[in-house]
Amino acid sequence: MTPRAWIVAALLSAGACGSQPARDEQAAQQVEQGAQQVQRGAETMAEGAKRGATDMAQGLQQMARGLQQMAQGSATAVPFEALVALIPEIPGWTRSEPRGENVSRPIAYSRAEVRYTMGEGRLHLEITDTALSEILIAPVAMFMGPGYAERSTDGFKSATTVGGYPAAEDWNRRSRRGEVTVLVANRFLVKASGDDVAGVEVVRQAVERVDFGKLAALK
Repeated sequence: MTPRAWIVAALLSAGACGSQPARDEQAAQQVEQGAQQVQRGAETMAEGAKRGATDMAQGLQQMARGLQQMAQGSATAVPFEALVALIPEIPGWTRSEPRGENVSRPIAYSRAEVRYTMGEGRLHLEITDTALSEILIAPVAMFMGPGYAERSTDGFKSATTVGGYPAAEDWNRRSRRGEVTVLVANRFLVKASGDDVAGVEVVRQAVERVDFGKLAALK
C-alpha cells in the first residue's frame, strides 16, 4: 500500500470508530467524503501523468477540494484535563508535572504532555486529540502503512502496531534517540520520544503505559 493510499484508508476508517455524538458522526462522514474526493483526485493524477499536464492539474484541483472538505469535518476536541488524567507513571523514571491545552483555531485540538528523566535519559510523552483533523492525522498516518520500512547505517524507521493500533517507530543508534507514535481509534495520537536511551523499546514501553482503552472511549 502506498503512503497516499494509506492516508486515504486511515481517514476513511475514521467514520467507523463507534458510537459518537451527532455532530461527531457528521464530522466523520465529512472526513469520509473528503477522503473519497482525495482518492479520486489521486487516480486522476495517475492517469494524467500518462496523458499530460492538463489532466494532472485537474487531479490536483480535485485533491485540494477533498482536503478542504476533510478539514471542515473536524469533531469537538475533548477537554485537555481528560488527556492529562491518562498521563502514566513509569517505574524508575521521575515524572514532571503534566501540562495540557485546548486550541480552537485555526485547527481544533487538545493535548497533554509530560517529561520523564532517569540519569542521562529523557522521555517526552504527548497525547493529542486530533478531533478527526486530517491535517494532524495525515502526516503521521502515511508512515503507519503496512510494509513501510527504512533502514540505514544510522538506524531505522518502520510501521508497526502497539496495543493493536497502527504505529510508527524511529530509532537513530548514533544519537540514541527514538520515537514511537500510535494512532488510537483513528483519532488520538500518542507519541513518545526518547533521548540517550538504550533502545526504541524504552520509548515503546512509555507509550504502552497509556491506557488505550480509556483513551479510545473519550468523546
